[in-house]
Amino acid sequence: MAEIRSHPTGGPARTLHRGTRVPLSTYLERLESPVDWRRAVSLHRRLLAGDLSVLRETARTESDNGPAALILALGVLAASLGAWLWLVIESRGAAVGDSAVHVLLLGSFATLAAWGLWTVLTWRALRVVFQVEVGLRALARSMAVAGGFFVWQFFMIAGPASFAVGLVTTLAALLLAILAVRAAAPDADDRAAVISVGMGFAVYALALSMLADLAGIGSGIFVHALG
Repeated sequence: MAEIRSHPTGGPARTLHRGTRVPLSTYLERLESPVDWRRAVSLHRRLLAGDLSVLRETARTESDNGPAALILALGVLAASLGAWLWLVIESRGAAVGDSAVHVLLLGSFATLAAWGLWTVLTWRALRVVFQVEVGLRALARSMAVAGGFFVWQFFMIAGPASFAVGLVTTLAALLLAILAVRAAAPDADDRAAVISVGMGFAVYALALSMLADLAGIGSGIFVHALG
């Protein structure tokens, strides 16, 4: 007679295969886990110092989800703060309240949402147009770290040089995004990386430009398009 062995509930966790349901508690544990801000500071400092190896490093390191998101958030907030201070200076203090809501708060959220759209469209273009397989989270981590370069848009407070600072830092972040794609998807050649990032960036820029002009919500260089 065949023996039926029972498996204790406290035993090793089962390997999850494609299509296996993941308990909600697994995602909650990830959300509740503390973000390693020291790791975020280290990665951001290396990026700003020109160490581009951080893009490949974060693409390969699953535990860098939190630090990468923190780096992106810091870059966006710095860009929003620089744009807001420029508006306050230009208006001689008359636009403190409204601009704080439309630039610092709503502008930051809009930029993060548009960046998410940029990343997803880049990922889809790589897979659909160029048949390059890359993990969305790996690509998002690498592009989020690249987005940390937006921190330099804080210096949009530099009066007449505001637009130039915003334009240069945006173009630099765009080039870093291309390198981020190459880091996360080694199978993607230069053509695939440039076109995929360009498609996503076009939608990103169009969305934020229209939002700034029609709704008066903007951040970074797009503050110059506020309607």
